[in-house]
Amino acid sequence: MKRSYFVIILVCLFCLGFLCCAPEKEELDMEQVRAAVEQANMKLAEAIRQGDAAAAASLYADDAILMPYETEMIKGKPGIEAYWSGAIQMGVKNLVLTVVELGGADDFVYEVGTAVMTVQLEGMTEPMEGSGKYVVIWKKGEDGTWKLHVDIFNTNAPAQ
Repeated sequence: MKRSYFVIILVCLFCLGFLCCAPEKEELDMEQVRAAVEQANMKLAEAIRQGDAAAAASLYADDAILMPYETEMIKGKPGIEAYWSGAIQMGVKNLVLTVVELGGADDFVYEVGTAVMTVQLEGMTEPMEGSGKYVVIWKKGEDGTWKLHVDIFNTNAPAQ
């Protein structure tokens, strides 16, 4: 019986040692993360305004997934660059992203936001605006920068 108690105590001390010695996760400074996300959103908008699909794609992680409305899932930077290139060629002129909610831990954060996109299709004399919403999962890269890891968005326009 004494041996059983000794083994139980020994196992508990062993487990406690692992818990005490486990490396602590660094708590995220959400103000700093928000600033980084908002800066990346501005860079994405600037890339769209400049017609630079490569610059837009550079903001995504190498293994990113883009899920635009009414389009198949797109995996990886080459496909994401092709998507933005097509959107720009189609007439997307501007993008305004507004962070509504941000949260997360460790190397991943989520962003919920609203978007306003300006589009001027060929033959249109004036551009038109459309609004929508999006969710992004951001992934912290090895260099410490936040990259879009999963990006899904859709329009607020009613289905037709």
